[in-house]
Amino acid sequence: MRALLVLFALAIGATYVVVAQLPEGSAQAETWLAHRETVHPQQIESISIDGRGLPTAQLRAALTSHAGEQLDSTKLAADRAALQDALAARGYLAAEVDPAVVTYDAEGGAFLTFSVRQGALFHLRNVTVTGPAARTAGVVTLSPGDIAESARIGRARQGVADAIATHGKASVETKLHVDAAAALVDVELATR
Repeated sequence: MRALLVLFALAIGATYVVVAQLPEGSAQAETWLAHRETVHPQQIESISIDGRGLPTAQLRAALTSHAGEQLDSTKLAADRAALQDALAARGYLAAEVDPAVVTYDAEGGAFLTFSVRQGALFHLRNVTVTGPAARTAGVVTLSPGDIAESARIGRARQGVADAIATHGKASVETKLHVDAAAALVDVELATR
């Protein structure tokens, strides 16, 4: 990696010398060098999210890498997981996000592309409340056929927890049983 950076620096220096020696090229050389000073090797120039029917704004909001920052493989792995989590939260439980493909321009600027296949939108098949406090759970705000959105499932779990808390019990665990082939989810709100 260091050898690549050294070669890159030498190439920039050689280009400057050649361009500066041209009689009409000095203004062009200064313009080129001014631009070159603003782009650093492995600086992120752009991030693309490729796929069909994607909630692009929400997915971009989940990214921690941004244009202008240095490329960081740890952040790219976290971004990939964040994209999958953002899609799963919207009900796309089988979403697949490939590792970022990184391409470089002549100046070493990095262009990132995440390829996304969101897959099927999952729906709820069964919603049950189990355990010793099931009779005091109150109204469950989920129904079969609803989209399997994690925020809605979380609110339903909290509603059950609040209802049973009035009877002295406040522990509710969410158990999801996923049928990937049918794109269905069974939700069990287990009281303890």
